[in-house]
Amino acid sequence: MGVVAVVALLLFGTLGARLYFLQVMSVQEKLELVAGNSERTVITEAPRGEIFDASGKLLAGRRESLVVTLDWTVLREAGGETRTEVFEELADELSTAGLKTKASQLDRTYERAVNGTLKPVVIADDIGEELWVRLSEGNLTGISVERQWVRTYPYGTIAAHILGYTGSVRSPEQADELNAETDKTYFPGDEIGIAGLEKLYEERLRGVPEVRRVEVDAQNRVVRTIEVVQPAIPGQDLVLTVDIDVQYAAEQILIDELEQARFRENSDDSLPHVADAGSLVAVDVENGSVVAIASYPAFDPADFTFGISSTLWNELSNRPDVPLLDRTIRGAYPAASTFKPFVAFAAMEAGVRSEGFWWDDEGTYTLESCLDEEGAGCVFRNAGSAVLGPVDLRYALERSSDTYFYSIGEAFWINQSQYGRTGIQDMALRFGFGQRTGLGLPAESPGRVPTPENRIETFGEDAKWFPGDNVITAIGQGDVLITPLQLANAYATLATQGERFQLNLVRGFLNEDGELDEVAPVQVADEQLDPQQWQAVHDGLLAVVDPSRGSGRGTALRAFQGFPLSSYPIAGKTGTAEVDDKADFSLFAGYGPANAPKYSVAAVLEQSGFGGEAAAPAVRRFFEHLAGITPVPEAPLAGERELAIFGISEQSTVLADDVDPFGSLVAPRAQSVPQSEAVDPAAADDEESSE
Repeated sequence: MGVVAVVALLLFGTLGARLYFLQVMSVQEKLELVAGNSERTVITEAPRGEIFDASGKLLAGRRESLVVTLDWTVLREAGGETRTEVFEELADELSTAGLKTKASQLDRTYERAVNGTLKPVVIADDIGEELWVRLSEGNLTGISVERQWVRTYPYGTIAAHILGYTGSVRSPEQADELNAETDKTYFPGDEIGIAGLEKLYEERLRGVPEVRRVEVDAQNRVVRTIEVVQPAIPGQDLVLTVDIDVQYAAEQILIDELEQARFRENSDDSLPHVADAGSLVAVDVENGSVVAIASYPAFDPADFTFGISSTLWNELSNRPDVPLLDRTIRGAYPAASTFKPFVAFAAMEAGVRSEGFWWDDEGTYTLESCLDEEGAGCVFRNAGSAVLGPVDLRYALERSSDTYFYSIGEAFWINQSQYGRTGIQDMALRFGFGQRTGLGLPAESPGRVPTPENRIETFGEDAKWFPGDNVITAIGQGDVLITPLQLANAYATLATQGERFQLNLVRGFLNEDGELDEVAPVQVADEQLDPQQWQAVHDGLLAVVDPSRGSGRGTALRAFQGFPLSSYPIAGKTGTAEVDDKADFSLFAGYGPANAPKYSVAAVLEQSGFGGEAAAPAVRRFFEHLAGITPVPEAPLAGERELAIFGISEQSTVLADDVDPFGSLVAPRAQSVPQSEAVDPAAADDEESSE
């Protein structure tokens, strides 16, 4: 019993000593540890909605990425000496893993974060598993490794301008503005759509972030989750009207035709064909759905996912061909002779010309107001001063007679009291020129339909309008500016005899049940064109491409030679636009099958020559796909093709400064043509020469 008593006393003595140590001797240390644990609210972005093409192929997806983040709030509390040690050790770890990093870079990132974000910032993305493990176990103050959802673009540059790209909310002020404008919650550093559909449908694509209350220790490590306040809700998925394979075909056709134009020998003394950019747009005339909307050159939206490097940004923004510019909606070009069908409608409706009126085309046109005077500014010419002889409206469209339309332009001006001051312009507006199409993509240009009034509004009270301005407006030159999207839309309206729809890229949205909520077509106009007048214009456009429909001298016969026009007729118009100090811009717009129109297609190839040489062959090749004559090629995934043709790297690194990548490509404005000044629009439209 004595031994047992001694053992019991020893045990109780040991226990008492331990209790004394814990409750008295180390109480301050334990209080400090407890104080180091605190609650935090952790907000994690939800997966962004995905974008699919019309056949269900994924165009903009999402994946998880292993990222390294820097929490400036913890590092600020830790002090400058600790920050220096952390940055040096982290820089060594990253550099060892192949991500060349300096401590000074991390310090600059920290300073930017202090001034611009409330969240931890990503300092390295897509890290390997080995580095992930080392940093997880390294216990660096304020440094964490996480899994984040990031945007992916499986097809790389294909449809890049449609999709756009994402970036980050740059500042607390920008986050406050977004929170005031939308129902979604934003914080600095959050992902946001910057361009294209990513921006247009940002509110639908953005999900509802997860909100958790967690307990963290003094090193900012999560000890436990206290409560999930709001579970993450993924963004809504979009389904487009565009098929990625058809889109790829359109882009490849553009690339091919531009390349051919560069090596084509000039047929006159014009400037060399640079042929470095262009666009092609196709629209379903029955409902306004966009079938393809191609702009070249392009870029890879994946380069913007984690922020684009300053080197790559400078390369993209300083290139003369401006790859970030979506030419389909921002390229403002002279309409050239593609504008003539709408001038013809204006002339017939006003009574300036009937469809059966014959005009003697002598190759030149002299303003009536200049008959008693002499001067080069009074004379306007066909391309090459070609003499076409007697032409009516149909033949004038087929041969693209400039003098026929010059005479219409001056007739409107001379007889303003009878025909109105802006008869041509009013008709152009009815076909959608001079206004946005309703497609909704950011920064769409409205183009320009010039009038005496808006010239004064734009250029001041001294900006006068002369008879020559009306004359060159009648052939789509001067201040007439259109986008390829507007041009395709106008010809769609022509094809349907006046019925115009709001253009649309989105077929619908996937709901919570995975079912498609379709977007209904929106009709915005029904001009109810006079059937007899429409038939006259329609016949002229058929003769442009089909030798059996007219004189056999249409301006696009060569481009459509061999196309099965008897079973799939095409109606269209060539155009060749003059731009100051540049080679001619090639245009073509048309619709088919002409006997029961389904598609409208327009193409603009910059500095590529005559309309019949470059744009018309591009449209013809695209119609071959639409008609099922040529199989549609399968669009390759980004990893399966060479991107060198675009001159763009596939890697991105650090955040660039806040910039606006979208400028406006507006063709240099032609000078007003006062009748007292010399002007020679001889090459204003040279389809006749293109035969």
